[in-house]
Parts: sequence; C-alpha cells; structure tokens
Amino acid sequence: MTEDETPDLAADYVLGLASAEDRARAEDRIIRDPAFAREVEMWQARFSELNVEFAAIEPPSAVLDRAEHRLFGAPPPQRGGVFGWLRRAATGREDGSGVAAQRRGVSVLLGLAVAAVVALVAIWGVPLYRPGTHLAELAAPDLQIAVRGDSQRLVFRRLSDAPDPEGRSYQLWLIRDGQVASLGLLAPRTTEVSAEVRAGDVLAVSLEPAGGSPVAGPSGPVLATAQIPSL
Repeated sequence: MTEDETPDLAADYVLGLASAEDRARAEDRIIRDPAFAREVEMWQARFSELNVEFAAIEPPSAVLDRAEHRLFGAPPPQRGGVFGWLRRAATGREDGSGVAAQRRGVSVLLGLAVAAVVALVAIWGVPLYRPGTHLAELAAPDLQIAVRGDSQRLVFRRLSDAPDPEGRSYQLWLIRDGQVASLGLLAPRTTEVSAEVRAGDVLAVSLEPAGGSPVAGPSGPVLATAQIPSL
C-alpha cells in the first residue's frame, strides 16, 4: 500500500467500511506505525463531530424481534404451563416486546431465584455458606450433629428434630491442649462459628442451663465428643 492510500485506509477503518483483509492490515499498522495510528485518531475525531448534529433515538422494541426472525427463523411454539411461562419470561417473547420484555423476564427470574434461596433457609434451615467437608459427628440420645468446616470456620448441622429439654440449652465447645473454649449455643438447625481449627482438636456438646454455662467451661454433663481429623 502506498502513502497516498493511507488516508483512505484509515478513513475506511474508522467508518467500518474496510474489508476484513484491509481491517486486519490497518490494525497491524496501528500497532507498528505511529504515523498511521495518528491518522486513525484524526479520522475518529473528525467523524465524531458529525454525531453532534443528530439526537440519539431508541429504535422500536419490535426491531430486535424482526431482526432475530430474519436471522434465525420463527421462534419455537410457546408452551403452556409454568415452564412455558418461564421460558417466555426469559426470552422476552411473551408479547413480542423485545429487549424490554427480556429485561423484565430476567428480573422476574432473578426474583424467583432469590425467593427460592430465602425459602430454603427459612423452611429447612439450609445455610447460605457451608464451608469445607464433613469433619465429625456428635451423637447422643435425642441429639445428632454433623460437623463440616475448614481451618477457619465450623458449621454444626443439627440432624435430630427433638427440641432442647425444657429450661436447658445445648452448648458447643472446642478443646485443645487441655484448654476449653465455648463455641456458643447450638441453634435449632444450623450453627456457624468462626474459629481457628486444627487437626486433633476435640469438639464437644454439653447440656447447660438456659442461656449457657455460667462458668468458663461446661457446668452440665458433656453429652458427646469428637476429634477433628486432618484438615
């Protein structure tokens, strides 16, 4: 390409009129030819001034639907029922309203997903964060607890449905090198605790007065213990 052709290539590149071959050549020259890069910037600045004369307009929402129809053919038949409605909500084809309907559909689906998560947490006590892998189990009459976790966090999942004895509370403990530290009271379903955990630590659960032990360690009977294996 001669120097005389440089302005034409730069202008065609900026306007999007260059062929695929010329566009690739222009992009290569922008990287290795500073003079050509400045020529492209000059044309970009010159053509950008033309935009000032025209107000921005939003095309009719049906334009996208017609374009998709020409490119991909007619949409598949709509299905009835809940799943059909969800599909139409996700694709924005409930009433042919295009992008606006699709955005509304996505918002609806996101809302349904959030509602489902909230329902799981509220009804079944499913925790939003369940770290690590299964570490241990604490088992006693009328009380079974599965423990998951990692080196920084523990999740105690209560498997039994029996309520706490009247006027009493279950309390969790971490025992290391003969030292006992409270991990708090056991919740009806799931208890999440931030704690530094090491292999060989011992977990325990005791039966305490309502609200927890009045002393630094267990004041009531220790119902179950379990040692944490290698993390």
